[in-house]
Amino acid sequence: MVAEVVTTIASPAPSPSSLLKTAAVLNVPSALKSKKKRRRWAVAAVLLVAIGSGLVGLRQLKTAKRNLTPYVTEVRLGSLAGVITASGEIEAERRVNVSPKRQGQLLELYVDEGDKVEAGQPLARMDPSDIRNRLDELRAQLLVAQVDLNRSRSEYERRRQLFQQGALSGDDLNRFRASYESSQASVSAARQRLAQRSVESGDLVVRAPFAGTITNRYADPGSYVTPTTAASATAGATSSSIVELASGLQVNAKVPESDIGRIRVGQRADVRVDAYPDRRIPARVERISPRTEKTNNVTTVKVELAIANEPGINMRIGMTADIDFDAGRLPAKPLVPTVAIVTENGKPGVLVPGPADQPRFNEVSLGSSSGR
Repeated sequence: MVAEVVTTIASPAPSPSSLLKTAAVLNVPSALKSKKKRRRWAVAAVLLVAIGSGLVGLRQLKTAKRNLTPYVTEVRLGSLAGVITASGEIEAERRVNVSPKRQGQLLELYVDEGDKVEAGQPLARMDPSDIRNRLDELRAQLLVAQVDLNRSRSEYERRRQLFQQGALSGDDLNRFRASYESSQASVSAARQRLAQRSVESGDLVVRAPFAGTITNRYADPGSYVTPTTAASATAGATSSSIVELASGLQVNAKVPESDIGRIRVGQRADVRVDAYPDRRIPARVERISPRTEKTNNVTTVKVELAIANEPGINMRIGMTADIDFDAGRLPAKPLVPTVAIVTENGKPGVLVPGPADQPRFNEVSLGSSSGR
């Protein structure tokens, strides 16, 4: 890992050209030979803590008279890759809690967790007893309305004949006509109620709104379930739902407020999960939330990333992830290995060879660091 040396503070401060000729003493020599390099950015504060255990050895180096050549490396000018690191979680691109259109008792459940389903596929069936009883009641009401219509029609026809013979007044005929028309309206309304209830009987079968995977099961046959908001995916809606259906995977990253200005839609990133520590999964920024989130006084912005379907990787909803956003290259600066950075009196610096090969502490101002 290397770190930027932005400026030197010790007096007299060397020029960039002389700095390139300056050697920094490594406090952990074996670190240069290590083949395991963590490909991860870290802030300078973390690196200083990480090498704190090597400080005793450095102080011994400063007092001992020995050949420092094996422990010396040259400062070089270079450009680090601009990487923004954030933590996140694997989430479904689309997720809903599936519930019936009418409240009632669950009679049958056809799927279980992990099952893949197609759009429109039956998932469950509700108990039809209540609707069946209601249909019988509506059929009986329609029959009564039809009987009343036949009676009022016969009476109206007789009164119309009497009116034509001059044996009935116009007012009496109008009264029987109104009764006949009212009976017609009653029959029409009864038919509509029966037809509507018949359509609702088709809602007894709960179907998948889209193709996906059953990721959770909330109810068993015999449970009482009620309708919920179609887009609801909150824990409060699970008590009345039947199953959770999810489709696709994405990464929801929490980017620090200070870094969100360098994130844009379409930006490339790499994703790592603990289940596959040696794999880096390509991703791309899809959406950036218009609002911030504050947790424990830490302000972050939600960033959604589409991830590639990599062979041999089976990611699951809820996995934690580390995301490295590609932010381009940083300007060229003097670079030293992070293991060469030490602290003295709480200030960062490097050790440079002094007179008689004695290490001399030189305070510096640190910039970015990288494990790439």
